[in-house]
Amino acid sequence: MKLGAYLGNQAHAPANSRAALISAYTGGAGLLHCAVRLTTDAEFVMVRDDDIGDLTGDTGRASEMTLAQLRGHDFARRFKPRGTAADSFYYFDPKVGGRSLAVATLAELITEWPRDVEWLIEVRPAAAAVQLAKILRDRGALGRSILALEEVDADTDWKPQFPRLRTALLLGDAVPLSDLTAGVHDLLVMPAGRIWRDGRWIGETEQVERLWRDGVFPLGVHLVALDQPELGTLLSAANGTGWAFGLSSASSFDWCSARPSYVHVDESFAGQEVDRAYFALGYSKANRYAKVSWDDGVQVELAPYDGPMPGGMGNPIERRLERLEWDLINVAKDWPYYSGGGLGLTMGISDDFAAEVSYTVQRTGQATTLEMAALNVDPGAHRASPPASFRDKDSFYDPHGAPPYVGVEHDEDDGFRINWNLGVEYDNNQYGRPVGDAATPRGARLRLERRGAYFAAYYRNPIDETGMLLAPQDWVCVGVARNDSMNRTVYLRCVGKRWRQEKADDPSEFEPIIPNIFVFRDLHVECFPFSEKE
Repeated sequence: MKLGAYLGNQAHAPANSRAALISAYTGGAGLLHCAVRLTTDAEFVMVRDDDIGDLTGDTGRASEMTLAQLRGHDFARRFKPRGTAADSFYYFDPKVGGRSLAVATLAELITEWPRDVEWLIEVRPAAAAVQLAKILRDRGALGRSILALEEVDADTDWKPQFPRLRTALLLGDAVPLSDLTAGVHDLLVMPAGRIWRDGRWIGETEQVERLWRDGVFPLGVHLVALDQPELGTLLSAANGTGWAFGLSSASSFDWCSARPSYVHVDESFAGQEVDRAYFALGYSKANRYAKVSWDDGVQVELAPYDGPMPGGMGNPIERRLERLEWDLINVAKDWPYYSGGGLGLTMGISDDFAAEVSYTVQRTGQATTLEMAALNVDPGAHRASPPASFRDKDSFYDPHGAPPYVGVEHDEDDGFRINWNLGVEYDNNQYGRPVGDAATPRGARLRLERRGAYFAAYYRNPIDETGMLLAPQDWVCVGVARNDSMNRTVYLRCVGKRWRQEKADDPSEFEPIIPNIFVFRDLHVECFPFSEKE
């Protein structure tokens, strides 16, 4: 039975968005369940409901707009993770200009969608299905696509033009099953609540099974279960039928326990003895301002900076010599005020995985950050004491260092985000837009998922400086990335740093170089092995 997330992981990211759909895949979905709608200028956009108000808070209908008009709206504005009060969370900070989610087109997403799962695409209006089928044919995607139409009497005379294409009927609560006839669609998509309640099959279940046995829907029935309190029981029951094609919920976390898995590592970092069988500690730069230790958590302590700074006084010759010295430091990237480090997992991860870690940070602000990331290189040699020479540093322990990589980070005081690099140059680092509030939290739990070349980054359970739990208390996907440069076996790091940075509003001035303490705890890595047929 194929498991999916309806409109992607809509409980954790804006519905039908790139982040929602790709994170459903990294969460184990065997089917991507999305919806598209045709604009007035004939673009298929990732919108289910014609009224865009539920997503954007604005008035308007997608079917009456051009793509450019739709992109004037923020499709993340009304998003709230599951169980989150309306005024306690924002996806993008409304006070920061330029942060919004523009609606995507199917043409933009289809080029990077994974090809090892099927796509169930709801099409509105139904008359646009033939146009979409042509796009899928031209992209070589017909064989893995199922187009779902909600009109029982929709014209499907065009279907023989696309012999590999399958179609489905979207059944609501009002249409009687007796109205359904054979020879039109391959699959029936319906709300699970119509035939399942209080932990058992009810009502029309026998009719549904008969429709499958009689060949009306040869693929069977796909259930949409968005508000099922006992989803595990439903999954077990559906697996025991012959007619259940699959199930879509609001979140891949609803059924992730059904994925075969094993624990790669589970470490609290309690005590004071480094577990050298699995971990190494190290430094991003060779200076005296950082100290990394295992002390009831892996602690990265960054002392106040009291060393030299560029721009000193003196006669012209002295100033020229000082400038030359700092130019050499910049080329070598060996700044004395740049300090950081953390831990590396020395046991590589060869399967798909989900890694989680909790952290606290003493201070938030500009020019200080922390991350958990997966990268190709393995950890540098363990350093039991601060570096004594340049040989004692390793770029593995540098946030954003040693590319290629993909990570999740608490970015300064801007927000939580995904980061990645497809190449090998530090200057090619890429960053997603910051999500949520990063100024208030002094800790949270981070999550990084990998499936093949695809990654998803999450956070949840932020706490303030008093330790009080803040929103969100369910996972929020802050971004996704595809990185085909990553090896099959990767290594994990949890690291923090601080540096000297120009002020955004006046590059001639600099942010304070702040002391800080990062503490990482409770690292858990769960792996999802390939099946034998893979």
